[in-house]
Amino acid sequence: MMKPIFAKILDGKINDVYGLKVVDAPYFSTEFHFHEECQLTYTIESEGRRMIGDSIEDFNSDELIFVGSNLPHVWHNSNQYFNDVDAHAHARSVSIFIHPDKILDLFKEPDNIQRIKNFFQLAKRGMKFGSEVKKKLKELMLKVALQTEEIGRLIGVLEILNLLCSTKNYELLTSPGYTNNYQLKDNDRMDKILKYVFDNFNQEILLHAAAEMTNMNKQAFCRYFKNRTQKTFVTFVNEVRIGHACKLMAQTDQQISELAYSCGFNSLSNFNKFFKLAKGVTPKEYKKMLVVD
Repeated sequence: MMKPIFAKILDGKINDVYGLKVVDAPYFSTEFHFHEECQLTYTIESEGRRMIGDSIEDFNSDELIFVGSNLPHVWHNSNQYFNDVDAHAHARSVSIFIHPDKILDLFKEPDNIQRIKNFFQLAKRGMKFGSEVKKKLKELMLKVALQTEEIGRLIGVLEILNLLCSTKNYELLTSPGYTNNYQLKDNDRMDKILKYVFDNFNQEILLHAAAEMTNMNKQAFCRYFKNRTQKTFVTFVNEVRIGHACKLMAQTDQQISELAYSCGFNSLSNFNKFFKLAKGVTPKEYKKMLVVD
């Protein structure tokens, strides 16, 4: 299984309360990982699948996500980014890392501290921001990225934090009961499995093949996967497929039956069943909702 690696973002910089990372590359090269710092990431240009805690969704350009402290996450690009199918495919993003404890140390007023503490606690479920606040946040982020003076950057980060703490224009990504059960002693099992599923979800994926990749028998693999992701392997694979199906419905005019097979389902009835379980509506109903919107 794919394990999230514990990453030390601001290690060795005791006085730093934030960090800045700008990516401009053919594809995102991150592994499934987590770190103490909170992470605000604006995806300027790219697409693929992301996993944040137990949330699995497709991502696209112009998306703004906040990942709370020690919440496992990965952005994994679509196949064309690695296979040179699309020469124009590119990965561009800006990320700001905020150490929650070091930020709180800057404030002495109890009221201010509690408001920020509440936000950091909520952010442990991951947050995706709506268009209303996203426009303001991304403008501030890009301003911080272009700022050359340290004091200017810090002021910009505090402006961003103030806006984050006051907005209600977001959706939470992980389920209410999600907890990070990954341990530092885990090897790269989870990383292998996630990449394998993300790259091959449109084909047949067998449980025993996934177990063999991790040098485990099927029973041990199922226990390991369920303990760390809080969902079965079959559910995980189907959620990846359903996420891609939703993307195709929004972007193409494919028939539902054709779409189901292209996402890796072996029958239309299975597709309909798992889609209803995941989204609460049938594929036809979901497609009508897209037209109305």
